[in-house]
Amino acid sequence: MPGPYNVTQGSTVEFTVEFFDASGVLTTPTSATLVMTYTTVVGSTTTQSVNMTQSGSFFTAIWGSGVAKLGLATFSIGAPGQATATTGSLRLLNSS
Repeated sequence: MPGPYNVTQGSTVEFTVEFFDASGVLTTPTSATLVMTYTTVVGSTTTQSVNMTQSGSFFTAIWGSGVAKLGLATFSIGAPGQATATTGSLRLLNSS
């Protein structure tokens, strides 16, 4: 997944994914999780897990970037039975 994606600090980010097997066939796991790693506004690094909501074959999660300091935040989206996770990064920018 390319990136980093620019995001204004304090905004919300919606993640929506579908999962495919090694042959490119759409699969629907039983659950999915978004894992965000970022530096908090007080300067400590933390990891936050968000359970994703399923709608058909799509899984969605929303993350509020107001808890993160300006800079890079990384994400990983995985599911049980999936060999690899979707990963990427966000660049949190000042709103002005």
